[in-house]
Amino acid sequence: MKVLVDIAVEPLGTSSTSISKYVKKVFEILDRRGIRYYPAPSMTTIELDDITQLGYLLKEINDELEKMGVKRVVTLLKIDDRRDKENSIDHKLEVIKK
Repeated sequence: MKVLVDIAVEPLGTSSTSISKYVKKVFEILDRRGIRYYPAPSMTTIELDDITQLGYLLKEINDELEKMGVKRVVTLLKIDDRRDKENSIDHKLEVIKK
């Protein structure tokens, strides 16, 4: 079973109101780790094998953004840890398209 996490990473204290370069960095991290994700306008859904991966992922994201000069990161999460049925990005998309 997969754990789905909706995540929004908000860097604070940057010199611009644009956050696209920081979002791209998060996508690079997800790609590097081989994590499936589904981007949306204000949040991204990621698919994890286990909830314990989340802490390590968040630390890597924050560390990488700090290297880009970000001093504070606010992260919003919604975790869907369903254990009675299939829980994947593809399954969720199939269900809403029916």
